[in-house]
Amino acid sequence: MEEDQKHLASANEESAGAQMAQQHPLMARNILFEHCLSQTTSEESIGAYGMMLYDRQVKHESVLREAPGTEALNEPCQNGSLEFSTDINGSDQEDYQRGSLKLELAMEITAQIKALPLNCIDFKSTTLRCQGMHLIEDLSKVKPPLPAEKELLIVIIASIFALLPIDTLQWQSGEKINIEALYNQNVEALEAMLRFLLLQRPHSMELLVLLEVSHEFPKLGLLIGQLCQCLNDPELEIGYQAMEGMCFLYSLMQHQKGIEKDTDLVKAEQHQTLRERLNFYDPIRPCQNITKILKEFGPFLTSRQMTELLLTAIGYLRETRTSTYVASYTTTRVILEHYKHKLHDQVPEIVHTIYQQLGSSHQFQGRQIMLTVISSLAASYMAEVCSALLRCPFPMDRNAADMWRALTKTGSNFDLMVLVNILLKKLQMNPNVTGNYITPLVAASAFCKLLSMPKCSDVAFNIYPRLLMTLLVQVHYNITDKVIRNPVSQEETEPVRYIVKALKTLFLAVGCYCEFLFTEKDGLWQLLTSYEDHHRGVGMLARVLLQCPCCDRLKILYLLVPFLERGDEEHQITAMAFFVELLYMSEARRLPDKYSLNRLNRGLVNTNPVIRALCIKGLVKMADWPGKEIKTLLPAMIKGLSGMDGRLYVESVTEIEKILAGPEGADYMSNIILSLQELFNNDRESVRASAIFLFGKMVKIAKKSNELTIRHQILENLVPLLLHHQEENPEITENCKYTLEECFRFLGYKLPKQVVIGKAWHEDEAALDETCRYLLQKHEGSLQRFLYQGLFHTESSILSIRKASVMFLGFLVLHMDYRAGEIELNVIINSLECLMHDSEESVCIAAAQAHERVSAVLSKQKHGLHGDNMTAASEKPLKNARHRSATAAGNSSANFFAVIGLWKSANKN
Repeated sequence: MEEDQKHLASANEESAGAQMAQQHPLMARNILFEHCLSQTTSEESIGAYGMMLYDRQVKHESVLREAPGTEALNEPCQNGSLEFSTDINGSDQEDYQRGSLKLELAMEITAQIKALPLNCIDFKSTTLRCQGMHLIEDLSKVKPPLPAEKELLIVIIASIFALLPIDTLQWQSGEKINIEALYNQNVEALEAMLRFLLLQRPHSMELLVLLEVSHEFPKLGLLIGQLCQCLNDPELEIGYQAMEGMCFLYSLMQHQKGIEKDTDLVKAEQHQTLRERLNFYDPIRPCQNITKILKEFGPFLTSRQMTELLLTAIGYLRETRTSTYVASYTTTRVILEHYKHKLHDQVPEIVHTIYQQLGSSHQFQGRQIMLTVISSLAASYMAEVCSALLRCPFPMDRNAADMWRALTKTGSNFDLMVLVNILLKKLQMNPNVTGNYITPLVAASAFCKLLSMPKCSDVAFNIYPRLLMTLLVQVHYNITDKVIRNPVSQEETEPVRYIVKALKTLFLAVGCYCEFLFTEKDGLWQLLTSYEDHHRGVGMLARVLLQCPCCDRLKILYLLVPFLERGDEEHQITAMAFFVELLYMSEARRLPDKYSLNRLNRGLVNTNPVIRALCIKGLVKMADWPGKEIKTLLPAMIKGLSGMDGRLYVESVTEIEKILAGPEGADYMSNIILSLQELFNNDRESVRASAIFLFGKMVKIAKKSNELTIRHQILENLVPLLLHHQEENPEITENCKYTLEECFRFLGYKLPKQVVIGKAWHEDEAALDETCRYLLQKHEGSLQRFLYQGLFHTESSILSIRKASVMFLGFLVLHMDYRAGEIELNVIINSLECLMHDSEESVCIAAAQAHERVSAVLSKQKHGLHGDNMTAASEKPLKNARHRSATAAGNSSANFFAVIGLWKSANKN
């Protein structure tokens, strides 16, 4: 083989030497294209290369004859970039011209190979590469090595190694050309060139550059990984050739090491010694060859090359052959056992590549080897692996979930604690500050995968308090209208869903099974994920967990104390809501005042009404603690009620009501009642019901010392309570009944059964008639007040209130008769005429009926009856009203069409 190479080289040199001086550089590109298209085999390429030199020399000789002298040739060459002179086998003019022309041709071929499309393989490109490799062999005899030769070598090798597999190239080209034959020509020419260069100059820079880390060259780790796969190939010939290639690479690396020590050329006996060090190829036990080879190569490989070797082995796991699995497993095992320290800087890339490979690998063995690599890297570089996994696409897919679970399989408890602490730190990120909403969600999803593993049960108990509070705060951060779209299923989900899932997994991991079921049934998660009700959900969860024996309540309490006044608003609200519920614990009484009483007292002046409400609740809970004078803080609590919305206000008053008994609370009763009556018309039924009930409670505990004030407020709200009693909500109806009974009891009267009868007024007008008669008898001095209260509620947004107020005005005016002035009656009539155009037909009909009654009273007043006649006339309508009410069923049928006609005429106007 060596003789063939020497013969080939000498033939090239003689052919080129006979044709050197006759070319012109301007014709190189045209000549080269012509020969590329006509020559296809290696032998023909050699002839084409010689013909190019000949054509170039002929053109160049004609230029010399036209030149005035040789000075025109010498001057530009000596001053140009291609300095040759006496370094090229002598200083005569012929050798100078020959070397100059070769350099020009090398530059032309380099430019044309660079211009080739990526992955290009056809007759022209193959011939062009072969001609370039022949020229490299020719230029390699020049001392010292030329830059143009090195550049051409880099370009050719990069061009060949950029080629895709034969099957892919054949599919792209169709059946037009034989891709396999052209591919083999490129590879064989490359092998011949490399062998020639090694024999010519074993220490040449052309070969040593292959060992450098350069984006232009195939990576050494990639080559070693591919050869390791070939060593385990079922075809023995492939294994033998792979072993030969390994010996060749090993010789080069040893030579590179020798150059650094100023050693001489690689000798034959040295090469044989290096071959024996790698062991001879054993087809029966190829894994031993791989292990030995990697141990010998390992010390010479850089971090980047070792990473490429590992990733090459991982890439082959997509194949289904058993030999591939064995070779890849052996490669990864040796690297992780002996050279893991070289992978530290490349961990993110390794993790990302494995994630991508898992997506295209469906074989169990291959996936297990990849996951083993992840778990082994995590044992040494947990922070780097965890950070890389957090950058995987979100929502988390199966592959990422498997990688997270793999971290727990081989890790110790210490490793797991390191892992969860890293995730906990990521989970504690405030997305409102960092702008990163995804990382905390990924960390929460990772916790779901980790805590579901039995090995993490001890870790779950260890981090339970911190993780619980962190997840609750993250729930508050992620209560938004934003959604996340799954790139695979295109399903849209709310971000808070992932935090809630992590919470549920945490409860199951620490054994809170009964509490978990309770929270599922009681609607806790709906409260927790509502922006308005989040603090209520946190409080409910705290009350549930107080009954859980596995809950480390004391540790949670001490954890919360420092955070009550730290962090942002969401953090403070969540911490305070949980802390307030823990005050029921007997251990909480041991807290110093500066951590409990004083902190809650400062919260009463917080700008956030939710925090003020929570502080009021907490202070009331501390009222029965020995030595705590909570009632002295009532003024601050009452002041803290200002600015709260309806529901918060009602909840806070409910708490304050527990400590209002006694002379301390009497002074604040009227202020609370005044605020409660403003909530009677709140849009939310629950708020109205609670406010009405609390009004009755306040009246019940009110003392006679402020009787005039409470009496005035009762009379101001008597008609509104009667009207709200007509609502369809049973809770409001029941609370109104209770409050009316307390109000009449405070006034010293007994509430008649007809006033709070179960039937609605539109179903039983006799009850309404009896109510108005009773008000006339007991509160004749407040009739005008009652009249304007009813008139005010005709504009209520609540349908049942608006309808009831219209009916109330009609019957009340009928009973008042002459007591109602003409001005008041005209105002009422105008209001009723407007209500006859209401959007609800029932209100229109009720307004028409009331209009008829009020108009009759006004008409009678205009005709004016005096003295006894006036008294008799005034008593007659009352009797008639009671009679009409008693026979409402019959009379209403008789007058119904008349009322409808009045309503229609009003609508026409």
